[in-house]
Amino acid sequence: MNRRSFAAALIVLVPVGLLSARLKELEPAATNIGAEGKTVSTLADRDVQISVWRKALTADSGSAIALGMLAGLYVQRGRESGDESNYAEAEAYARRSVGLRTNRNGAAFVTLASALLTQHRFVEADSIATKLVSLEPDIPQYRSMLGEISLELGDYDRARSLFDSLRSQRTHLSIAPRLARWMELNGESDAARKLLYSALAEAKRRRDLPREQLAWFHLRVGDIEMRSGRLRGARSEFEAGLHAAPGDYRLLAAMSRLEAVQGHPSAAIDFGERSMAIKLDPATLGTIGDAWAQLGDTAQAEDYFKTMEVAVAGQPGAYHRAWSLFLLDHDRRVGEVLANVGFELETRRDIYGYDLLAWALHKSGRNAEARDAMAMALRMGTQDAMLFYHAGMIERGLGDKPRARHYLERALAINPWFHPTQSREARAALAVMPK
Repeated sequence: MNRRSFAAALIVLVPVGLLSARLKELEPAATNIGAEGKTVSTLADRDVQISVWRKALTADSGSAIALGMLAGLYVQRGRESGDESNYAEAEAYARRSVGLRTNRNGAAFVTLASALLTQHRFVEADSIATKLVSLEPDIPQYRSMLGEISLELGDYDRARSLFDSLRSQRTHLSIAPRLARWMELNGESDAARKLLYSALAEAKRRRDLPREQLAWFHLRVGDIEMRSGRLRGARSEFEAGLHAAPGDYRLLAAMSRLEAVQGHPSAAIDFGERSMAIKLDPATLGTIGDAWAQLGDTAQAEDYFKTMEVAVAGQPGAYHRAWSLFLLDHDRRVGEVLANVGFELETRRDIYGYDLLAWALHKSGRNAEARDAMAMALRMGTQDAMLFYHAGMIERGLGDKPRARHYLERALAINPWFHPTQSREARAALAVMPK
């Protein structure tokens, strides 16, 4: 199937759960992920392991160990395949396991919380992680997971207390990425970058680490490089990750974003479609659609935008933030986004929720309220170019040109290539502002 009919084939296939399998029929070249067949063989191995533990569970239906092992294997399979139905399976097995046994069953609690996080059910995940930490407060990895959930919910006081207690265990592979994210949130980007590189070096030394987990560490380092405007370093890490796991849809999507910000729309489409053939992701659909628009094919772009809407409608859990930003950036359904973000902020008060609220208010012409929301988004000192871009455009809407210039210059100083189009818009806005 040629590229121009790719999105059209996606959009007519509902429910969305059928898309992944159908895509593999449509695009065999895209789904032949790695000539060595590493992903296929890994999934086959995972299926064998699942079969073994199912037999064990049949022999002893009350085995908390068998249930916990099955839950963990389904989470792993979900990460490797991109098939989110695995997380619902993992959740069901993990709930049964912790229902049978709470003491010395931390792995099942962790798996349950992880499955809930993947489904964006943060409040439920918080309840599970809080219980686990109360049962086993001396396990640093459990406190780290609770810290991560605290970040998602915007409970930064609790996050600070948890992460301060983990500084001495900062090199542990399950702690370092979470602590690095906390550092980034607090404006310590250089320290976070250094910690992630150390964690990646440790991950490379670990022969027992699954390839998809090693690829994830490359992805995490590449992400922080990209957000800091170090595009060459980002490309190096993404490519290294793909060498470790050739069919990793997350790295393919990251390469799509990288090509987009570097002004290579055709390459962005190629990487994006390879990722989409494995996992349907709304953010990647948006990247592909914008790349088609940049190439001047508005009809093809619109096909992808429609497909993105179908994909979001079929996803479980909370509304999709990437989709909401896309709608706002394209001046679509602004009132709906504003209502959704207001509802989510009732339980999830993190800085990116307030950023989304501020941007929705700005797009609604309510810039005074947007300024107040943006102050909440900037309150941690996070050095994220997109936050400063939004703040600058809000100040421009209020007519405060000195403040607008300050924020827009800060955005470009942090990352001159923070967005495929909005980086240029920031420069254009600065060009007509008095110094």
